[in-house]
Amino acid sequence: MNAPRDAKGIEDLIEARFGLAPSAFQRDRIETILDEKPIKSGGPIPLERLVEAVTVGETYFFREPMQIDALVRRVLPERALVGPRGRKLRILSAGCSSGEEPYTMAIAAEVTTPELSPLLSITGLDLNGAAIEKARRARYSPWAVRGASQKIREQFFRKDGETFVLDPRIQSRVTFEEGNLLDVLARVPEATYDVVFCRNVLIYFSERALHRALAGFGRALLPGGYLFLGHSESLRGISDGFELVHEHDAFYYRLKSPSAPTITTTPAFLPLPLPEPPMRALLPTPEDGTFAWAEEIQRSADRIARIAETREAGDAASVGQARAAEAPSALARVLDLLEAERHDEALLLVSTAGPGAPPELELCRAAIYGEKGRLRDAERTLGALLARGQCETGAHYLLGLLRENERDIERAAWHYREAKRRDPLFSLPRLRLGMVLRREGYGAQACVELEKALDLLQREERARIVMFGGGFRREVLLELCKAQLGALGVPKRDPTPV
Repeated sequence: MNAPRDAKGIEDLIEARFGLAPSAFQRDRIETILDEKPIKSGGPIPLERLVEAVTVGETYFFREPMQIDALVRRVLPERALVGPRGRKLRILSAGCSSGEEPYTMAIAAEVTTPELSPLLSITGLDLNGAAIEKARRARYSPWAVRGASQKIREQFFRKDGETFVLDPRIQSRVTFEEGNLLDVLARVPEATYDVVFCRNVLIYFSERALHRALAGFGRALLPGGYLFLGHSESLRGISDGFELVHEHDAFYYRLKSPSAPTITTTPAFLPLPLPEPPMRALLPTPEDGTFAWAEEIQRSADRIARIAETREAGDAASVGQARAAEAPSALARVLDLLEAERHDEALLLVSTAGPGAPPELELCRAAIYGEKGRLRDAERTLGALLARGQCETGAHYLLGLLRENERDIERAAWHYREAKRRDPLFSLPRLRLGMVLRREGYGAQACVELEKALDLLQREERARIVMFGGGFRREVLLELCKAQLGALGVPKRDPTPV
């Protein structure tokens, strides 16, 4: 491969060929590859490794299950009524990685709408050839199937040692292709697919490639076809060719068509009792013994809490011991700089942290981007965190702020709810959600959130105030919360200890 030898040249090549705009995290990985001795000595730069450096392969079965539920319970039955009876229902899973997403669709359809299952024709597409080969083998680790219930694992997988082998019947519903999404969209016949899933892919695209991809989706979809993106991705202000659909905590898009009826959606913040989504039956329960992975999610919050505690204690020796034990010094320094509103210095420190840095630094990066008005960069950073399953509580909160800034109140409220669901003791999502509800006229619901936020703010971790508080001190946030309650006619009071 005749590739440039410098990181900037490599980045330009990747953008030109694949549409990918490497993030700071991915640029570090590129530079690590270029620093390897064989390459520095003039050896070839393997294209496959460059592709792997700028793609995220973290996925698992039944990820973002509410979208899967919407697919099999609403979208597929609707699409089956369009066109000749018994025609194939064609789905593209773009950026399918090692196959968990398209196989999840096939399993969910088999369980939920078995009469439609034989009609499915699912294509999994990914740039990473190694991931595609793994998808074709359909052999998965316990970690990959952690999102499926025990019943689903027993019904659709065969245990082989430490791995799970997928039922050949489900495998037969999916074909896989290695390829560049932009190239595939350019050559696919017009009006081919009923549904396109492209979750957590567009966040890595340059602006030019993003618009090319959306134009390609519009051409490849049948009239009234559906596009599913990741929850961190939004078409607001980017494309008016799709209409947003929201139900049961799932967001997705439908291609606008003169012949298709207009969809009426229910705002996420409406205080209406909704039935529990049926997809819950396919997800694991505590009795399944698959919840040990939740400890990984908790470690992130615990790490921030430990740093906050050591900093507030003021004991230099204790701080030094804590840093030596877990090396959180970069994060602690970044928090200090953020607290002093020295954003440029904080961003520089985040950018030079190097491999092995805690993922919370990426949250700090996104918060700084937001403060500096670099909203697209903030969104891409947060989307990458969610794609890797890291710092999800904080990422959802910051995405809520971004959506609120765009006046996309429905999705802002959804992200705030996701953040508080993942950590019920996190005060700031409740504060922002309460403010949104009050503005939209839902006073009773707003009171519930604001009252809880007032009590939680008193004990909120210093690190989270610094990282997510927008430069406001705890005392200011408490007064803001009290003012919001006062506007609702709630008598002023001090926080109740939690």
